[in-house]
Amino acid sequence: MKFKSNPTEMTIIKQRKDFFLQIGATLLVLLLIAGCGPETGNNVSEPLAAEPTRTPVPTFTPTPQPAQDTQPVVSVADSADSVVVAATATPEQQEEPSPPPVEVPTETPLPEPTEVAPLLTVAQDAVNVRGGPGTDYPVIGAASAGASFAVTGRNEAGDWWQICCVNEQSGWLFSSLAAVENVENVGIAVNIPSLPPTVTPTPPTVAAPAAVSAEVEAPAENSPPPADPAPIQNVPGTAGNFDPSAQYRIVHYRVLGFDDNNGGIFNKGGQQFIFLTVLDENGNGIDGVTVKDAVGDKLNVVTGSKGPGKAEIKMDWDPYKLYVAADPSGPVTSQISNQMNNPFPHLPDVIGLLGPIDNEYAVCPTPEINCTPPFFTIHFSYEITFRRVN
Repeated sequence: MKFKSNPTEMTIIKQRKDFFLQIGATLLVLLLIAGCGPETGNNVSEPLAAEPTRTPVPTFTPTPQPAQDTQPVVSVADSADSVVVAATATPEQQEEPSPPPVEVPTETPLPEPTEVAPLLTVAQDAVNVRGGPGTDYPVIGAASAGASFAVTGRNEAGDWWQICCVNEQSGWLFSSLAAVENVENVGIAVNIPSLPPTVTPTPPTVAAPAAVSAEVEAPAENSPPPADPAPIQNVPGTAGNFDPSAQYRIVHYRVLGFDDNNGGIFNKGGQQFIFLTVLDENGNGIDGVTVKDAVGDKLNVVTGSKGPGKAEIKMDWDPYKLYVAADPSGPVTSQISNQMNNPFPHLPDVIGLLGPIDNEYAVCPTPEINCTPPFFTIHFSYEITFRRVN
């Protein structure tokens, strides 16, 4: 069975075929036109002339000017058609400047501590400055209270300071007369001068004893020696024993110190004696009296060698506490003196008598100043008198 086509449908199909044929013909024509080259008068294609080789022209690179507006710079080549325009870098194209270096705060070093110089300040008025560490050296100048000096050395004993300077020279000052600071590292001076020559002093003149009363009879030359008294018990300490019931009492006791002891106590002319006198009930000197020492009982002195009832005892290092042990009548009882000695005296006896406070070498001008035994290089003497009272 055959079906008949609809005329309208056939018309539409035919129109579509014609449309596609037209498109294809058009595309073919375009392809043919594109494939054909230019034609000359004789319809022969001539080769294109070769373009001349151009030498590249260097471009100009301007130095950036941050503060000014940049303008295009034109570089002209040999030929008119060789113009190269090089625009300078815009501000955005300029190389960014390097950021400033960051300052790193540096730690300021602390100053190194400086060594404090040793210093001496005079503590008393009108002290002597000597040429060496000792009173045997000559005085080279003086210094008053409050004066300060640099400390340059010390002596081996450490009781003299070398200072600079007095009258433009190095000097020495006794340690008890000044205050010092920062002297922990001060060493022994290397230029300590030698001692000056020693001058032998003239022996002191002892005053003649007072006249003896005519009523006192001198002991016979052949009188028997007194009997040995019983040994006395050692008395400790420096104070004596002043028993009021003793047969002999101490009626006179005196320290011969500054300006009393043969003209001084700080030189070799100063004496260091105990001037002893023993009296009877009437106050007359008694010869042949035995005086002993209560400090170990080392001493045995008989009066009469230096005048009626008198004797002298040369003091050295050993201390003495004197008492009357016997008289021509036999053993007796006696009070005992305070300790007498230059290095180790009974301190209450000497305070204020061995140099005034303004003297550079004074010993015990007060209980607080230079008043600690033993005492060296100082001479003083004693007077002591015993008297029989019953």
